[in-house]
Amino acid sequence: MSGTRGSRYDDLMTITAAVDGSALGNPGPSGWAWIVSDQCWDAGGWAHGTNNLGELTAVLELLRATREAGRADEPLKILADSQYAINVVTKWRHGWRKRGWQKADKKPIANLDVIQALDEEMAGRDVTFEWVRGHAGHELNEKADDRARGAAEACQAGRVPEPGPRFGYADSGSRSTDEGEDASAGEASVDRPASVLRDGGRGVSEAGAPEPRAPGEADDQTRVVSAEKDFVRAWAAGDHEALMALSAPGARRVWADGSMRSGLGGPAPVAPRIGRIDVTSVGPEVWLVTYRMSWRGGTSIEASVWSEAVLGSAAGLILVWHQSTLSS
Repeated sequence: MSGTRGSRYDDLMTITAAVDGSALGNPGPSGWAWIVSDQCWDAGGWAHGTNNLGELTAVLELLRATREAGRADEPLKILADSQYAINVVTKWRHGWRKRGWQKADKKPIANLDVIQALDEEMAGRDVTFEWVRGHAGHELNEKADDRARGAAEACQAGRVPEPGPRFGYADSGSRSTDEGEDASAGEASVDRPASVLRDGGRGVSEAGAPEPRAPGEADDQTRVVSAEKDFVRAWAAGDHEALMALSAPGARRVWADGSMRSGLGGPAPVAPRIGRIDVTSVGPEVWLVTYRMSWRGGTSIEASVWSEAVLGSAAGLILVWHQSTLSS
């Protein structure tokens, strides 16, 4: 967007950032990154994903970061080596939205949840894209590629990718969550609420506990909520022994990119926080647990299925299935 003399754009400086995605094996361990400078960047990833998912997520996280930094009204120039990401944001999403988020041939749209979140973030924004050739010596592009690949490699090794400082985000205080309370902005913050759970330093906290639906259900619901918190603690801390102790034989996990794997472990987001936990009895000694999780850079809807099982000489809860779904 160009402005004339005297317009509100005269005093605004365009933010220029490079974005990139990486997938080892494509699909495989994957990462995303955006970078404005060595002091302003962010990165993340998943245990399993595609290069295209990484490219789109890098754009989405950049848009979110500028908005959370109070800079959504500033022109943003995005350097990308992915024609797919550029076309999705600048062209294809408009037609898909008009058709009710369908392609003209009625085939499913890959990465739809991320694309819909991008569609919302782009509303009212002054964003331009410039295609740059990958691996051609462009400084910012090369740095974004290094960060994205590093995030994918961290996920491959079972580590949580190192997050970046973003726009001074770690020092910017707090931001509001969907649960209506301030979230801790950085891992070193001392302003976390008393309900913060011990998780090895990443600050898993809860916004509230469920109220019993009936007197006879109170004990079961309390046990299920406690077990879910134990699961989140163990996942965030990378405690594989604790996860194994909670898992049913053949337990499955569906990740946010739609992939399904055996076992419950995998890279956890930075500073996850859980909202109100709802428990529903769905069968004899089987419970469905749902809640919203927020972290630095996004939110998701989490769902678990717990079952009562005989463990040795006593009964106990085991986690049968868990699913994460990205939420805008």
